[in-house]
Amino acid sequence: MDEIDYKILVDFISQKIGIDGSIYKERPFKRRLMVRMRATGKKTFLEYLQFLKSDKEELNILKETLTINVTRFFRNRETFDFLELYIFPELIRKKERIRILSVGCSTGEEVYSLNIIMKKLSAKKDFNYEIVGIDVDEDAINKAHLGMYRDYSLIELNDLEVKKYFKKIGDYFYLDESLKENVYFKILDIKEENILFTLGKFDFIICRNVLIYFSKEFQEKMFYVFYDLLLPEGILVLGKVEILTGNTKTLYKSINIKERVFKKIDNQH
Repeated sequence: MDEIDYKILVDFISQKIGIDGSIYKERPFKRRLMVRMRATGKKTFLEYLQFLKSDKEELNILKETLTINVTRFFRNRETFDFLELYIFPELIRKKERIRILSVGCSTGEEVYSLNIIMKKLSAKKDFNYEIVGIDVDEDAINKAHLGMYRDYSLIELNDLEVKKYFKKIGDYFYLDESLKENVYFKILDIKEENILFTLGKFDFIICRNVLIYFSKEFQEKMFYVFYDLLLPEGILVLGKVEILTGNTKTLYKSINIKERVFKKIDNQH
C-alpha cells in the first residue's frame, strides 16, 4: 500500500508543479519528500498527499525543496583552477568567440565564477565570449539576475577576490556590475530538449550535480543531447560524483577524470 500511495503522490506532484518524479532516481527524490513530510508532521505518503491538496503554500515549498541546489562561488575550486590553467586558454587559442552553457545554474554563482575567469583571461588576450545559464527554477534565475549573495556563498573566495568583485551592504554582498556583462540567464527545463537546441551550439558545457537526481536512462539521453549541443572538440564538465553511462562513453574523451572534464569526439553520433 505504501508504494501505491507513493506513486499516487508522485503523479500528483508531476501534475501540480511540473516535476516528473518518475524520471528521477527514487532514493534522493524520496529523501527530499521525507524532509517536507517531517517538517509538516505527516507520517505517511497518503497523509502528505491530502495535506498538499489543501495547502498551496506547501506546494511551493515542496517545489523549492525538490529543485534546490547547493551552490557557491568556485565550488570545488580545483575544477575551476584546471579550467583556468588548461581548458579555457586552449579554447581561446583556437577560437575568436567562445560560447559557454551552465546547466542547472541555480542562483548564478557558477556562471559568475566562470565570468571571473573569463575576465581575467580576456585581460591577457582580447576575445569574444558569452555565458548562458539555465535553470528550471524561476526564483533562482531572478536571484541570479540580482547578483546579491550571503557570506556562505563566498567561502571559497579569498579576501582580495571578495573586495574586488563584491560590495558589502548590510548582510549581503552585491556582485560588481561588470561581472554581469556577457552573461545571460534563461528559465529552462532540461527535459524540454527541443527548447535547449534553440540556444544554439556551445564550445563548453558545464552540468554539475544536476543529473544525479535523474535515472540512468535520462542521464544517458542528456549526454547525447550535450554531444549534439557541443561544437567540434567541445568540452563537457560534470560533477565529481557523476560519470558517463552506457554507450555515451564512446562520445567523449577524458581530459581530467578527477575533475570530470571531457572532450567531444567528433563524428561519433
